[in-house]
Amino acid sequence: MEDLVMTDFTGNYSDQKITIDLKDLGSINYYFTKPEEYSKESIFLIMQNREIIGLGIGDLDNTEAATSYIEIVVPENFIVTDFFYFLTKHMVQSGYKINAEYKMQISQVSLQLYEKYWQNVLPILSAFGLRTTPVKRVKPRHKFMASLADVPFKIDYKGSKATVYWQKRSQFLVKSGAILVGQAPLTKSGVIGFAGRFGLRLRQEHEKELHDNVLTKDIVLRSVNEVGTFLYFAGTNGWLQLKSPSGQTLHELTVEK
Repeated sequence: MEDLVMTDFTGNYSDQKITIDLKDLGSINYYFTKPEEYSKESIFLIMQNREIIGLGIGDLDNTEAATSYIEIVVPENFIVTDFFYFLTKHMVQSGYKINAEYKMQISQVSLQLYEKYWQNVLPILSAFGLRTTPVKRVKPRHKFMASLADVPFKIDYKGSKATVYWQKRSQFLVKSGAILVGQAPLTKSGVIGFAGRFGLRLRQEHEKELHDNVLTKDIVLRSVNEVGTFLYFAGTNGWLQLKSPSGQTLHELTVEK
C-alpha cells in the first residue's frame, strides 16, 4: 500500500476567508466573497456552487456569477504560467470545460515537482469543493485532411493578418510576412492574462524570426490555439478565423460530425 500524503500546515479563518499556510509549499485561501486585494501571481479557481466556472492568474474580472474563490499561491520556485498550464490539463481531465489546447514545453523535472505538489494540495482543494473524478465531455473534434495541406488559410483578425497551412496533424506553417498584434491585452485589473503571457512566451521563442511585429521567416506551430495566441493573443475560436480561398472556415471543413 502506498504511503498517505501528509502535509503539515497552519491556518486561520474569518467570516470572509479561510487561509491554509503550507509553509514552503505556499498557501491556499478560500474566499466566501470576491477578494479586494490579491497577488497578481496568484492562481484563482472561480467557483459557483462547488463547480469551477473559470481559472485565472491574478485576475478576477467578470466573475460576478461566482459564489466563492480559491486562491493558490504556489511555492517560490514554481514558474506560475507553467503550473497554470499543468493545472488546466488536470481540470480538463476532470471534465471541466476549460480551453487547454495550448502546447507548452515543461521539463520532466518540473512536471514531477508539480505532480508531487498537486498530490499534496489536492485533499485541501477537494475539501473546498474541487471535483476531481474524471467525466466524459463532448467537444468538437477536427480531423486532419491531407487534401487541405496545400490550401492557404487566411487570418484577418484584430489587425493581425497571416497565411497558414495545416501541413500535418500537429504542424501549422505560418508564412513570413504575417502581421502580429502589437500589445498583449490587459484585463480590467491591468494585468496580462494567461493567453497574453503564453503569447509573449511563444514570441520570445521565435524572436529571431520577428521584426517590428512582422514575421520575417516561416515558422511552424503545433496547434490552432498556438497560431491564434501567437498572432493575436487568442480571445476567439481560432478554427473560425482560418478561412480558405472559398471563404469556408477550417472548422467547417474539418469538424467531425
